Amino acid sequence: MENTESYVDEPMIRQNSIEYRAYQVNLAEIADGESTMIVLSTGLGKTVIAALVAAKRLVQYPDSKVLFLAPSRPLVDQQARYLRRVLDLDEESIVCLTGHDAPDQRKDDWKEAQVIVMTPQALQNDLVQRSYNLEPVSLVVFDEAHRGVGNYAYTFIAELYGKQGVNRRSLGLTASPGHQTENIKEVCENLGLSHVEVRDEKSRDVHDYIVSVDSEIRFITIPPEIEVLRDILYSIIDVYRTPIINQGFSIPDARRITRKEILRTQSEVRKEIGSYTKPPHGLYLVIRNLTALLRIVHLLEFVGTQGLMPTHRYIQGVYEEIRNKKSSKGVKDLVARSEFKQFESLLKALIDKGYRHPKADAILEIVSEQLSVNLDSRILIFTRFRDTAVEVSETLEQLDDARVSRFVGQSSRGTDKGFSQKKQVEILDGFRNNEFNVLVATQVGEEGLDIPECNLVVFYDCVPSVVPYIQRRGRTGRRSPGRVVIFVAKGTHDEFYHWSVISKLKKMPSALKEAEKEEEEKQTSLDDFVSDEVEQVSEPIVSMAPRKDDGRIRLIVDSRELPTAVARELTRLDVEISGESLEIGDYVASEDVAIERKETGDFIQSLIDGRLFVQLSALRSAYRRPVLIIEGEQIIGLRAVNPASIYGALASIAIRIQIPILWTRNPEETANVLYRIAHLEQVESSKPLRTRSGDLKGTDAEALEYILSGFPGVDTVTSRAILSEFGTLERVFSSDQKELQKVKGVGPKIAGRIRRLLTTRYPDSKS
Repeated sequence: MENTESYVDEPMIRQNSIEYRAYQVNLAEIADGESTMIVLSTGLGKTVIAALVAAKRLVQYPDSKVLFLAPSRPLVDQQARYLRRVLDLDEESIVCLTGHDAPDQRKDDWKEAQVIVMTPQALQNDLVQRSYNLEPVSLVVFDEAHRGVGNYAYTFIAELYGKQGVNRRSLGLTASPGHQTENIKEVCENLGLSHVEVRDEKSRDVHDYIVSVDSEIRFITIPPEIEVLRDILYSIIDVYRTPIINQGFSIPDARRITRKEILRTQSEVRKEIGSYTKPPHGLYLVIRNLTALLRIVHLLEFVGTQGLMPTHRYIQGVYEEIRNKKSSKGVKDLVARSEFKQFESLLKALIDKGYRHPKADAILEIVSEQLSVNLDSRILIFTRFRDTAVEVSETLEQLDDARVSRFVGQSSRGTDKGFSQKKQVEILDGFRNNEFNVLVATQVGEEGLDIPECNLVVFYDCVPSVVPYIQRRGRTGRRSPGRVVIFVAKGTHDEFYHWSVISKLKKMPSALKEAEKEEEEKQTSLDDFVSDEVEQVSEPIVSMAPRKDDGRIRLIVDSRELPTAVARELTRLDVEISGESLEIGDYVASEDVAIERKETGDFIQSLIDGRLFVQLSALRSAYRRPVLIIEGEQIIGLRAVNPASIYGALASIAIRIQIPILWTRNPEETANVLYRIAHLEQVESSKPLRTRSGDLKGTDAEALEYILSGFPGVDTVTSRAILSEFGTLERVFSSDQKELQKVKGVGPKIAGRIRRLLTTRYPDSKS
């Protein structure tokens, strides 16, 4: 490996902060000239390249902003710290913004900052609400760019950047964009990346910086005791599988069945249920059996690849679901079966006798051996499941020289509390400072985090995807030789995942070369490129009806709806969105109209857990014209719910609660319906936009504003002005029209309505 002490000497880069590596400087030069996807193995400095490109853009466009996007809060914090260290800017001008920061604070920080490091979800929420736009941004960096598919926020941000940005440049960074040419092309198209640059260990300009990594595949034989447990599960699969086949559906035998096959069959059954007005009862039994099969296949994977205690913890979690009434009939039926009780009894007996998965002995042996060779070693062990991380940590604590810590994500699972961002940083600092020398990490340790270089990386289980495989492996062999050991339990999911990833890895180089080749073949002249770009920018987003006084259509949107595809589609329709924490409804179109949106699955779940009628009754009590939108192409057969119950619920909503029901197939249709509702209310009927509450809470002043804003045309601002003038509702209601008109914002029309309604007799009045 080349050992050099030279440093990058460029404007905007702090002196002696970035070691000079020719491939990094060259890639930064390329990325500065064209929006580029850089595919670079983990540990070769993707963030360094991004910092170099950022410096170049800020030199060219001193008044512009640079935007770094990373998928998680710890990653965002890590990148911000690095950029403050290497960019020659005041630290205050480099800010870190996530969903933990208040929207107003993000808006203020955006105005003042020059380099912004954000989570994509927080940025998407701000863009949807028009807190700011991307016009001043001269560079967007998409870290972990392989995520730029489907509805992930990266794709929406890239689309808006293409419309709003002036001096645009985009940079995608990833260790693996996929193993198929189509995957790579999709990511590039979604993120507006026109060029691909690939570097790996075999690249000439990278080769001098590569150190050796010793890889070992350790095949592990499952002992007879665990095989007996698996045999019991196979026999339970046959019990559930036979009725499914008798109903005419095909499904593989017990030893070849997969989650993918079960989900495929489940989809077929649901479609058939949806084709009946009154589906046969047997189809619901099939759904129940398929739900049970999914759990059994998961248990098979746990027993074969994770261990006995993790399997036991998983089963305890299933019982917790049942106690909390969050489980399906299929799961309840499974745990009630005598065969399952037999499986559970044997599992407990083996645990009580001290049996464990042979991986536990193998990990003890490998870690003990590594620490005996080098007591200062750092060891990183990856596992896919938290329950297994607990067992591995407890197992390794038997070693005197092992100082072990778990490293897991922020979300909590039952009694297992997640690690906050602060806790994660503390653990990584402890690992870096040798407070811990063994880290047992779930997938949170795979993606991008600045985990110190490790002497030994162990895959406790195999991963089914190329990306985490590459990320795990890249945690060693950065500056000094490293070792990777991969456990593969023979005849289990481990073996299937292992060979699947190896096959994908073999395909990846040719897919990347093909993507680069296709890019060269489709190159156009500069004139062609400019004309295409101009055409794209000038194309209208949507054809909209004329608006009164050219006013923008506005919607108040519940903050929980901001991350959804519906909010993105509304932004494309040029709707001005105001995000609020709504107590009632999901969307408010006027003082009279609020909309509750339910995806079909959520509609069924809210019917089961009793939320549906509570929510809709509150909506009815608060707004004169409530609306329910049900989104999705199928509502019958999604869960094992009798269709008569669903039809009865729909009838009750329409007739008894008197809420009209609108059906849409997808978020795009929902957004268009919401737009038209808002247009009718705001443009054609000139109604003000404000929220109302069925159950009034708050101060007396808020109560007074609420009562007065019930009059047509009187919004919250106007009600405050009237109350400020008159002091009490009694004085307001006893004032004549001319006195009311003295208040700013109250014209003859509003004053006349107030006086008319105060003196109008109610039709059913008895006096």
